[in-house]
Amino acid sequence: MPSSSENRFLKLEVINGKNLRVPSKRIPAGIYVSIDVDWRTRWKSTIGVLSADESVAWGNTVTLSLHGSPALSVEIRASYEVDRMLGSGEVIGELKMSWDELLDHGDEPFDLSFPSVRGVRPSLTLKAAYVHTCDNQNGALSDVSDVGLCPLSFW
Repeated sequence: MPSSSENRFLKLEVINGKNLRVPSKRIPAGIYVSIDVDWRTRWKSTIGVLSADESVAWGNTVTLSLHGSPALSVEIRASYEVDRMLGSGEVIGELKMSWDELLDHGDEPFDLSFPSVRGVRPSLTLKAAYVHTCDNQNGALSDVSDVGLCPLSFW
């Protein structure tokens, strides 16, 4: 179990998506990825434009705490204009998975395939890695490659 000055986080890079076919055949304003860790923690990527080859490039990175839930939900969503705003959209693909399933690929990019939509399997290219961080007592986190470099706290 990590000490209070050492916490374990997952650094997740959402690189791109392929075969992103919208179930309703409507033309979306954009496509985004939503990751739910627990009922309090949800991350959304930037909204990317769907290209003619049904792909989107994101390049977004998020750092998520591994102390929340034992599993997470990953969704690919199509967003549509509603008046002058973007709505929450339509689900293109959804997977529930464990943290270990993300981390089984080492520090290499991998494809995460979703159930078929209109004859194709949407997929995301992701890269996931553990990040060891030190709490610097100001609430900010510093990424360190060697946990031994974390400063010791004395009470």
